[in-house]
Amino acid sequence: MKPSNRHYYLRLTVQLLIVACLALSISSVALAQTAKALPPTPPGQPGPFTLLSPETLNISVYGGGYISADYGTTEQGVQFTQSITRNIGLIGRATGYQLYIHDDFDNPMNPHTGHQSRLNFGRFQGGLDFHILEGTYLSILGGGDVGDSDAATVEEDFSTWLFRHSAHAINLSASSIYNTENRVASTEVDLRAVAYSTESYTLLAGGGGAIYAGGFVHGVAGQGGPIFGLYLPGWRMGFDIQSGYGSAQEYGEIAIYKQIEWTE
Repeated sequence: MKPSNRHYYLRLTVQLLIVACLALSISSVALAQTAKALPPTPPGQPGPFTLLSPETLNISVYGGGYISADYGTTEQGVQFTQSITRNIGLIGRATGYQLYIHDDFDNPMNPHTGHQSRLNFGRFQGGLDFHILEGTYLSILGGGDVGDSDAATVEEDFSTWLFRHSAHAINLSASSIYNTENRVASTEVDLRAVAYSTESYTLLAGGGGAIYAGGFVHGVAGQGGPIFGLYLPGWRMGFDIQSGYGSAQEYGEIAIYKQIEWTE
């Protein structure tokens, strides 16, 4: 392979591994944000700055996988959200990632350090969760990585429901993250609509994708495709399946989560 071509494919693989890892995390967290508004709940009575009593603790356990022709990723994590007031809460997140790299491509988390067929790292984040309106949430987090990544990260996750009381409510979610180690900024945007709903389950369908730029990425790259989801309100559990095309050519991914909530 000519050096120029090798450099191009190395850069492309680095970009795609990062967006795959990001897309998995965002998909799982977006699902958890989606579940906060399914089914709709009546607005609370306390003011936005009044300490909530009783308090609530929400735990989301999530995982997923991503596959393309040249690499794959898996992830597992847990998220804690502790209410403070009706509109403000504390949020903490711990996620483990495994990146599987084919051929002899360089380390995508820290380029120019040599090839490894598998990379493992953990990401720990904390911040604030804002309940802006009924069915609308915004989380702002910061944190850092351990293991095969030493990056610090800043992330925001947004989710809102439109036409919440209609038979085909629409969820819009967006998440952005900045990584200090490779200086890449990535954004995922997903749009899902309730396709069919009963007391036992809700089917969702839509589309989404990710774009990323900065750091070693020249210009803007990304990927996207259709999304199909299933939510089980009785179990507070759901999953998403997405496939599509982009910089990685054909790809597929799955994300699954389970929520538990306590009143304190």
